[in-house]
Amino acid sequence: MVPSAAAAFRVLAKSRQSTRRFQPNKKIDDLVLRDILSTTSSSPSGFNLQPTHVLLVRSAEVKKQLSDYVMLAAGNCYRAKDCSVMAVFLCDLELDKRIPRILELEKDSKMRDPMYLATFPVAASFLNGQGQLATMLKQASTNLMSPIQATPTIESVESWGYKNSSLMAQTYVFAAESHGLSTCMMEGFDSRRAKEILRVPDRYAIPLMVATGYEYVEDGQKVEEERKKTPRLPLEEMFFGDTFGERLDLLESDDSQDENELNGRTL
Repeated sequence: MVPSAAAAFRVLAKSRQSTRRFQPNKKIDDLVLRDILSTTSSSPSGFNLQPTHVLLVRSAEVKKQLSDYVMLAAGNCYRAKDCSVMAVFLCDLELDKRIPRILELEKDSKMRDPMYLATFPVAASFLNGQGQLATMLKQASTNLMSPIQATPTIESVESWGYKNSSLMAQTYVFAAESHGLSTCMMEGFDSRRAKEILRVPDRYAIPLMVATGYEYVEDGQKVEEERKKTPRLPLEEMFFGDTFGERLDLLESDDSQDENELNGRTL
């Protein structure tokens, strides 16, 4: 029986967990890294602006600098030093500068309606509040109009950028997991120091980093093999039906029975 894509993804998503310790500086094959990055690039983004860049730190010297001068708490320090690759996610805070390049790609693809292409620069610029004053003015005007007609919710460029970068980071960790790699998402670091060491222009922020590599082994055995997964809230506390707080009736069934039934289905 051929396993379904849903079953394969379920195993992938539920098996991934943050790794506490890596095999020091074990090299990841270049072909594997290229495949991970190719998959990561498929992540969605608002207006297809693709505001996220990923900087792969593979140099042992630079990883040590991140460990010694950037990371907060001992755990992040030794993970930064030992991991095979530190994926540093950068989000662009000057979105207007991206619009011409993205518009060029959209036109070349011939996938978009001409009306969309005509309004794209204005809409993309308006919806992403670049600059504190501009954001406040847009928020005030849309809040006033909202009782009369539906208007967009304006958020700061940082908020919008971090949200989009998180989508890409999630795709990255699943792509890495599919190759048998271990990951640990980290936000406990001094981004100012990180930008200085990595020579990141002021135009970009660093929402998070993902330590990537191979889980530590001792005498051929993974030392964390029996480690339990961190707890999650019950589904009924996370998911609602129709209105906030309303119980979702489809959660009445047993999870294990559902999984067994789904596993029995073919593509």
